[in-house]
Amino acid sequence: MGGFRSAWALAVSLLLAACQSPNAAVSALPNGAIVAPVLSSSLVSDLIPASTVMSAGSKATPPSGFVAFCRRDPDQCGNVKGGASVVVLNAAVWHTLWQVNTAWNTAVKPEEDAAHYGRVDYWTIPTDGYGDCEDYALAKRKSLADLGLPLGALRIALARTEDGTAHAVLDVVTDRGDYVLDNLASVVLPWTATHYAWIARQVPGKTQWAFIGSVRSDDQMTATAEIEP
Repeated sequence: MGGFRSAWALAVSLLLAACQSPNAAVSALPNGAIVAPVLSSSLVSDLIPASTVMSAGSKATPPSGFVAFCRRDPDQCGNVKGGASVVVLNAAVWHTLWQVNTAWNTAVKPEEDAAHYGRVDYWTIPTDGYGDCEDYALAKRKSLADLGLPLGALRIALARTEDGTAHAVLDVVTDRGDYVLDNLASVVLPWTATHYAWIARQVPGKTQWAFIGSVRSDDQMTATAEIEP
């Protein structure tokens, strides 16, 4: 088990060196306008796609980029004592998720950390209009927290796309299941509708992370090995 954890830590330290570009996936909005569906409460159950709970498996070593980000900006990583870890999903919250996802997908252009910062796997909230996948996720997380959603329900998740590219998204935990805010998608999706191979995600409480689901250790080893640069 010790060898597996060491291999995971090594792989995840370089996991997001080259996030997939959203250029082909996100349509430009005119004048940076934010477009999102406004639902009445009576339509929430009918129009919000059903989701399920993203279950946490065994403990995982946090990505080194995330740990470094938390050291620089601890307010973005801890939970408010007694704070909620689940969002009650209603029409207003659903509209907010769409607004935030669209706004950041429009405002930030993709650029890898090596080109942007001269280092690999540098996690930060973008302030200059450029970032990679984990930067989009951190920015959306902060915006939603500033709008009143609990940090404990806003969790960064790591996955591989269908072509095997390492990727990070924001997972929002709700009473209707988990939903993903993704820089590769212009819509908010149930986590099971992304066709990603899920690896690990943040769990409530500072820098704790866990593998996703009941994946066997050898499968986790394979997943991390495949996404090493």
